[in-house]
Amino acid sequence: MTVGASESVLRFLDDLRAAEAAGAEVLAAWIAVCGLDGLRGGLRAIGEREAAHAELLEERLRELGGVCTAAVAETVRTAALACFGSPAMDDEEKLALFLARYPDDAAAAQPILAVCAELAGDPETQELLRLIAEGEVATVAWFRAYQGGLRPTTVPDASDQAQVGSVS
Repeated sequence: MTVGASESVLRFLDDLRAAEAAGAEVLAAWIAVCGLDGLRGGLRAIGEREAAHAELLEERLRELGGVCTAAVAETVRTAALACFGSPAMDDEEKLALFLARYPDDAAAAQPILAVCAELAGDPETQELLRLIAEGEVATVAWFRAYQGGLRPTTVPDASDQAQVGSVS
């Protein structure tokens, strides 16, 4: 175990812990109103992973001598719960809203990986954060793939098929 983590690293771990816990709470609210079975299954897995990340970050923060004080701003938390927990907003809109935050799958991991680069003397925290970052990338990639699967595919009309390659 490494001791003497910088205040900025401890603050980051605490902020990330709070964000992961809030994310799990928001996902639980979405699960409660989700109308798409497949999406609901994915949300459950992602929500559990977010909650586990929060627990792991809390443990590591305490091991490094830090305390858990960070919280997502109440206005932000309340707005997210109202939005994602609303049965009035359809799941496709929620997916689009979530994905609008990330121009590509790796974008969610960038702040976490930036801190990893500062942790050469603390491989335990470094690897914990690296795997959390990979989970964030996987989450965004899964949401993007699921959203892509919701889009109707264009199926050629049978009459168009009959004309392809036929000679009149």
